[in-house]
Amino acid sequence: MPRSEGGSATDQPTTDQPTETERVMEQRRGERGGQSTTTKTYTVKSGDTLSDIAQSEMGDANRWHELYEANKDAVGDNPDLIHPGLELKIPN
Repeated sequence: MPRSEGGSATDQPTTDQPTETERVMEQRRGERGGQSTTTKTYTVKSGDTLSDIAQSEMGDANRWHELYEANKDAVGDNPDLIHPGLELKIPN
């Protein structure tokens, strides 16, 4: 007798998407104020500004202050002077 086309749950292909358990664990880490185990980074390119990076990586150019505060040690006292090759940590 032929197998149904739907297959069983064990026949599902694996993906790079997080499992439900992983999503719940990540959410709970956030609720507890814990840090994620992965840190998103961005490498500055020629012509970049913190507001441009905040827009592309965080969805809001006005969040450049958060980006600067998270990377103040690497950027220095002047947020207008970022240089190509600088690796920035992207806040959540």
